[in-house]
Amino acid sequence: MIDKNKWYNRYIVGYLLIFIPPLGLYGVYKSETIPLHWKIATYVALALAVIAGVLVYVF
Repeated sequence: MIDKNKWYNRYIVGYLLIFIPPLGLYGVYKSETIPLHWKIATYVALALAVIAGVLVYVF
């Protein structure tokens, strides 16, 4: 039986994404309750933020 009471299956993942992003991203990755399209949207937003940061730093 799968225990769905893990920390990454609760609302805390959203707060972790804001305050401690690496831990929040791990929570999104491990979560069994977040739908796949939201996981993909989160990773795309992260990639765009990294690319934008690099572009701002370079130029």
